[in-house]
Parts: sequence; C-alpha cells; structure tokens
Amino acid sequence: MSSRGERRTPEGGIRALDPFRDLEDVVDLIGLAFGDRLDPAGRATLERMRRFATSGPLMQGLWALLGKAAMAPGLVWVSHGEIVGNVSVRRSRDGGGYLIGNVVVHPDYRGQGIGGALMRRVIKAVSRRGAGGVGLEVRADNDVARSMYEGLSFREVGRTHHLIREGASVRGASSRRGLRQDHAVMRRGGRQDADALVRLVEQVIPEEQRPLLETMADDYRPGWARRIDHWLRCEDEVWWVVPGDDQLRGAVRAVKRASGLPCRLEALLTPSAKEGLATALVRRGLLTFAGSERLIASAVPDSEDSVLAALRGEGFREVRVLIQMKRDLKHRISVHTVR
Repeated sequence: MSSRGERRTPEGGIRALDPFRDLEDVVDLIGLAFGDRLDPAGRATLERMRRFATSGPLMQGLWALLGKAAMAPGLVWVSHGEIVGNVSVRRSRDGGGYLIGNVVVHPDYRGQGIGGALMRRVIKAVSRRGAGGVGLEVRADNDVARSMYEGLSFREVGRTHHLIREGASVRGASSRRGLRQDHAVMRRGGRQDADALVRLVEQVIPEEQRPLLETMADDYRPGWARRIDHWLRCEDEVWWVVPGDDQLRGAVRAVKRASGLPCRLEALLTPSAKEGLATALVRRGLLTFAGSERLIASAVPDSEDSVLAALRGEGFREVRVLIQMKRDLKHRISVHTVR
C-alpha cells in the first residue's frame, strides 16, 4: 500500500472501446461514478444508454459504424480484465473540432493518473486528424477535474446554468394579470423569424462558447425541416417572439417531449431589453406546457442574468453549473460562428 500523498502507478492500459462487449460495463461505470450527482435529465439519459447497451449486436454494430465515421467511439482503461476508466469523443456538429464527453474513472482507481492518460491519448488522436481544437464541459464544483483539464492547457470559454421545474402553472392571480398585459407585445414565432432568431442567439451566446454548446443556426430556424426533425424525435416545438424596431427583443422556445426526458424551455433576451421582459418570456413558455406535471429543463449562459433570475423567480431550481473549456490544437484557430 502506498503511503499517504504518494502517487500510485496505474495498472493496466488503454485500448479502443469495443461496442460489442464494453457498452454495458461502461454504462455501469458511469452510473457508479456519477449516479448520485445526475440530475433528472442525466438519469434519463443514462437509462437510455443502458437500454441501448442491452439492445443486441445489430444496434451496437450500427453505433460502432457511426462512431467510426466521426471518430472511434471512445477509449477505455482496463485493469485485470475490468474496465475502470472511459473517455468518449466525437466530432462537433459544426465540423470544426471535437468534443470530449464522459471522462470517468472507477472510484477505487482515482488518483492514479488514469483520467489524465486517457485525456492525453484522446488529444493526441484528434490532433493527428488535423482538428483545430477540442472542447469539453465540466461541473463548476468538480475542482479535481478542472485542475486536470487546466493542466492539459484547456481554458474556460463560458458557463451555463442548468435548472429544472416541476409542472407549468403560472404563479398567482396577479402574475396571470401581468402576463396578459405582457402578451400584448408577443406573437407566435415562425419561419419568417428565422434570420432574426439566429441574430438574437449570436447576441446572447458568446462566439467562442457556441461550438462547445453545439449551437447551430438550423436549430433557430422554425419551419418544415425543424418540424420533421422534432416529429421524428416525438417532440413538438413552439416559438414566441417579441418584435422590436429593427430586431427581435426576445424570444422563448418550448419543446414538448413524449419520451421520458424532461421538456425544454429556452429564453433569449437582448442585452438592451427592458427589465421584466425576461419574466414575461418565461411565463409565456410555461403556458405552452399548461396542465403538464412533467419536468421542464432550461440551460442559461452566464451572459443572460435577467433570464436566470426570471427562471428562479418562476420556480426553477438550479441543479448544476457547467463550464465550457477548450484547448487549441493549432497556433491559429478559427472559432466557428453560428451559420
């Protein structure tokens, strides 16, 4: 046994994740390492991963082929025949870099350098593919992981607050009266607002943060393409917008989900919008879910202080803060904007 404070040498080694034999073990490892810290959306996602892991070789083979097209599905650290570490990686939606997903190490094997070794191997792999950068997200309260990423030259580019709420009722009679007045300046959003919504999100989310949040212009373009995409995922999307003189002053998106995942609410507000508009947007979004007792989730960038305050005022509670971090892999790197 090593003395206190002495760094142990990790046993075992790294190999590529094999989807035909490793998925169940990796899902179990994630559940063991993070299960008590997962929010409802995270638990639902883990359960879906578990169902997929036991879905049989056909679905697993498809996942392996899709992963190989973008990059290997991930790496595992194996010690004495047991998977005790895992890191996943995939190409970002804008194609300009890669995103690292779960970096997980079995509790009994922490402090041995396994996480850092997996990260260095992934960084080397994406660098060989000519990637300009690699990004990840880490919980703000995970000091150990943040320190490791900073030691690997990752830097913070933004933060998002993740909140949830049970049910969708608007609070109090006075709130409902104020809501009716606020609705006078709102209208349903549609295809005609697509370009304005893209400009709005570019004002709200800092440019360097967007690729790590996988913020894409098509996600903010209401129309038939989006309807079909949501229909295939058993979802329904509703936009409400607040027009201004030459641009939208604000907008709210409500996404109803038929699956076990929480519904989603996203409010966007220009920095110059008047005080109180954020609350009106949140309340309008909540009315979209009227009568539902489903969980409603929302993610808010640090830049949207008024939206964050409005969500808290309407009964949302914060479950975590995620820090977006990035490592540049070239001396000169172009960070993609929403397009």
